[in-house]
Amino acid sequence: MKKFLVSIVLTCSAMIMLSGCIVSEDKLTDKVKEAMVEYEQEQGKRLVVTDLKLEKSEGNNYKGVLTGRLDGVDVTYDVTVDDSGSDFDVDWELRQ
Repeated sequence: MKKFLVSIVLTCSAMIMLSGCIVSEDKLTDKVKEAMVEYEQEQGKRLVVTDLKLEKSEGNNYKGVLTGRLDGVDVTYDVTVDDSGSDFDVDWELRQ
C-alpha cells in the first residue's frame, strides 16, 4: 500500500512540474511577442505577429522563428532569447 501511495504522489508531482514548465514557456513566448511589437511600435512601425515558435537550445536559452507582418509586408525573424536572469534578453534578426 505504501508503494502505491508513493507512486501516486511521485506521478502527481511530475505532472505538476511538467505543466509548470509548459506554462512558463508559453508566458515567455507571449512576453517575447509583446516586447518585439512594442519595440517596432516605438520605431514608428506596426508589427502583427502571426506565429512564434521557441525551442530550448541549452540552459535557459531559446531559439526560434517569428512570422508576421511589418507595415503590411510579410516578414520572418530569427529570434534568440536568454532567460537566465530575473528578466529575459531577446535579440532578433530579419531574414532577407
